[in-house]
Amino acid sequence: MKSQLSLTRTAATAAFAALLAGCSLSQFTSPGGTAGPLGPAGFGIGSTGAVRGGGVMRPDRVRSWMLPSAASCPYNGKLPPCGLLYVSNYYDDDVLVFRNGQLVGTLTGFSGPDGLCHDRSGNVWIANNLGQDVVEYAHGGTTEIKALSDPGEYPLGCAVNPRTGAIAVTNIFSSGSGQGSVAIYHKATGPPIILTDVDIYYVYFCAFDDESNLYIDGFDTSGNFKFAELPRGEIKFQNIALNGTIYWPGAIQWDGKYVVVGDQMYQDQVQSAAYQTTGAGGEIVGTTVFNGAQDIVGFAIKDTSIIGPDANLNRVGLYPYPGGGNATAKLRHFKHPYGVTVSTQH
Repeated sequence: MKSQLSLTRTAATAAFAALLAGCSLSQFTSPGGTAGPLGPAGFGIGSTGAVRGGGVMRPDRVRSWMLPSAASCPYNGKLPPCGLLYVSNYYDDDVLVFRNGQLVGTLTGFSGPDGLCHDRSGNVWIANNLGQDVVEYAHGGTTEIKALSDPGEYPLGCAVNPRTGAIAVTNIFSSGSGQGSVAIYHKATGPPIILTDVDIYYVYFCAFDDESNLYIDGFDTSGNFKFAELPRGEIKFQNIALNGTIYWPGAIQWDGKYVVVGDQMYQDQVQSAAYQTTGAGGEIVGTTVFNGAQDIVGFAIKDTSIIGPDANLNRVGLYPYPGGGNATAKLRHFKHPYGVTVSTQH
């Protein structure tokens, strides 16, 4: 991939960014100039996983704010399609909240906020990568409800079990660049059960389907994409061979019918897409291409739209779903937006 794009993606200055947003399998060098232990196919990751921030929370959560009108939900065709759109702004250590294309709130005090998810009540969970925890906020709220500790791990994504309320958190790797894992918090309380997949060393994202089966994606130690299912009630992952090639793992979502898996490097090019799959069946049945996008990391599906944050172009786009194509609306001026979720109040 183009060297200029590689430079742009590694500007996030966190060790895991070499894995999350990297676009080539070349050696990654941290901002201090020292390459960390080797990851997939020769690129490096920082020795601690926290090049900046030291893996601690920033003491400025009192700066969070939200407009009183934020929780209302009229839709005028802008971002998001009814509800509050939460966007993790990784490099600024905050989460921005939008309604109908307007900024209505900011949650502060994180250290590398990454993947986002929400539960049936509309509460939003934030995977706080360098803070090594996952944090819960009410829909439209500015006060932390709960923080689940994920010590020694670097959380990237999360998903809430629709039946039980358990939260699954994907840890891309552990302290010292050890193997990644999935932390399962029963009824959203700790401590978690930690599960690993022998074939997935770097664990990226996850999602539950409507039957509470959990899906994860990531890389093995050779940089090969991997996809797996944890069937409901089981503790061992079952690897899934898709009938197509995904080059760089992206978010996973359940659209009500299919398990949708993102590819940050669609067709091994500077573009992104999401595949509709039959999940455990391993069949790709459709493709949503994000025209003009360069690095859609996370995404959120809402009705007939899919919202994708572009970590390289620093914008968030609203695209038709499942048709894909050009963005029908855009938000700009982010600093490496990685995760999104749309919360509605119930």
